[in-house]
Amino acid sequence: MLTVDIDVGGTLTDGIFIDSQKIVCAKVDTTPHDLTICLFDCLTQGATQLGFVDVDLFLENVDLIRWSTTITSNALAELRGPRIGLLITRGHEKDLYSKDKRSVVMDRILSERDVIGMDAGASDAEVMNSVRSLLETGVRRICVSFLGAHRAPEQENRIKKIVEQQYPDHFLGSVPVLAGSDISKSSDDMTRTYCALINAYTHGALAATLFKAEDDLREVHRYAGTFLVSHINGGVSGIAKTKAIDTIESGPILGIHGSAHLAKVYGANQVLALDVGGTTAKVSVLRNSIPVQARPSDFFGIPVEISLPYLRSIALGGGSVVKAGANGTQPEISLGPESMGSFPGPACYGLSGEEPTLTDAFVAAGLINPDYFLGGTKPISLDAARQTIQRNVATPLGKSIEDASCAIIDRSFGMVAEAVAQAGKDLGQDLSKHILFAYGGNGGLIACGVAEKVGLEEVRFFALGPVFSAFGSSVSDISHVYERSFHLTSVSAGEVKRLADALADIKAEGNRDLLGEGIQPSGIEYLAEVEIFRPNQPSLAVPCPPDGLLDSNKLKSLLETALGGSKEAFVVELLRVQIKKAMPKPSLVEKPLQGADSSHAIKGKRQVAWGSKNGEAQIYTWEALQPGNTVEGCAILEGASSTFLVPENWKLTIDRFGNAQLFRR
Repeated sequence: MLTVDIDVGGTLTDGIFIDSQKIVCAKVDTTPHDLTICLFDCLTQGATQLGFVDVDLFLENVDLIRWSTTITSNALAELRGPRIGLLITRGHEKDLYSKDKRSVVMDRILSERDVIGMDAGASDAEVMNSVRSLLETGVRRICVSFLGAHRAPEQENRIKKIVEQQYPDHFLGSVPVLAGSDISKSSDDMTRTYCALINAYTHGALAATLFKAEDDLREVHRYAGTFLVSHINGGVSGIAKTKAIDTIESGPILGIHGSAHLAKVYGANQVLALDVGGTTAKVSVLRNSIPVQARPSDFFGIPVEISLPYLRSIALGGGSVVKAGANGTQPEISLGPESMGSFPGPACYGLSGEEPTLTDAFVAAGLINPDYFLGGTKPISLDAARQTIQRNVATPLGKSIEDASCAIIDRSFGMVAEAVAQAGKDLGQDLSKHILFAYGGNGGLIACGVAEKVGLEEVRFFALGPVFSAFGSSVSDISHVYERSFHLTSVSAGEVKRLADALADIKAEGNRDLLGEGIQPSGIEYLAEVEIFRPNQPSLAVPCPPDGLLDSNKLKSLLETALGGSKEAFVVELLRVQIKKAMPKPSLVEKPLQGADSSHAIKGKRQVAWGSKNGEAQIYTWEALQPGNTVEGCAILEGASSTFLVPENWKLTIDRFGNAQLFRR
């Protein structure tokens, strides 16, 4: 079976191509103006490595393509969506059902002037007058979200129908209308509203790209296999079962699931996962080799009552812009949030970028070899890196280029360490005994410096670390999530039968959806939970084995346990079922351990400004290192896709799978 997994990042697009036991990787520049270009650039590079003369012949042999993209994340983070209008229950025009007097989405993805409150049962004329007033001021999409609509969506559906009759979708002036109850069945009115707004705000860019990608694959290149999109639940699904909100932060979450896969292989129970790419750095935590879940979660500062793997993101990556000059209590060096991306990119790229970046600092400090960046496939300029740091950082601060570069690098370590500390506070957990899994294009350069600041003793690097989110995609399964609204005030036999009937309906729908994606619905796993509502408290999601939905005694026991034995009143508001279909996963190739001697992989020495007391590092070829080989710091391991730094006082050993284990001495 030949499978392809491609992850589109803010700076680079990564691919993993698996043909039986053969695995090849690819990295190309992301093309933000048209992400289908970097998709096909990546496919072309993978096809070439596997010996195919052209992409069309390659695609004839591909069974499955899984694609993750940052389109929606970038649109939300950079506030690049269309103007949204909102019709909401009167009295909630400012709070949008949140506990805040003024919702956090105001002046971000929604303007207060574009919110209109309405009473239940508003007349058709009132609805149309409200819609027209929004459209006349420039609104392009309209959301409708009323109190309690998860149980009674009729009012939202009526308004949609009124608007669609006045503005049919075959007219150029058609008006997309999205109901909160269409996007989420959550009993939390704020969550439904926010999910609808986020979906409407990010839908356009994603839909245009996905449809173009599928059209190009099917029509231009005659691809007949399965094409799936990565979701925030860690699974993948077809375009027809994908909403824009499903894809936000899907790439980083795939990295978390890749970490969990390897944590189980290694028996690593407590893991701190660090993903550092070209634009952002992300921190997540594993407990007992399983991603720690957070509820509520948030999408770039917008809270939602949804349970997702904990993920803390900061605007730090290789392309982060460096600024110099102390400002009150601020440090003399700041990085980000602006990023130079893939174009023009860091100054060392030589593509007209003039701002200094973290990558320029790595180059100027001798940690990145300008003659072997991305295996020598992307030429970069040491002189350009040094000049921009001299002009913009070293001279203003009265430092040498080397000292300025070290200050930039040290600031990057500090920013990630601060994110780790915040993760510990958020989760109420001591992370000092965790193993640091480092990946992403810059994870291998930052990991040990972060570990020293945080107090960690063990770090892991991975051969597939530079393409780790794509690796997480390669171990992901087909996943569909279905929701059904209820209002059950007891768990009597009659009420439980309603849950059982809904479960049977979901199973049938899931089978149809899988067949529609070209997937046989055999060997399906069902994961169910019920959401219960308690007066004056947040809703509570209770995991429930599917057979628990068929037996009132089992269900009652589960709910009582979840409530801690409390006898307070509760209402079962929602049934959520995840249908998972296991997909073939790449097996790790185990090799016999060789001796500790790694001298055969040495390619020379280089002056470095960080990580070595004598200012010198031994340089190794990453791919030449064998299982059992050890490397003493200070050393730099140069690979075709990434660079790994082993500072002084650290020791690295290659394990039986070709990955690296590092300990601080």
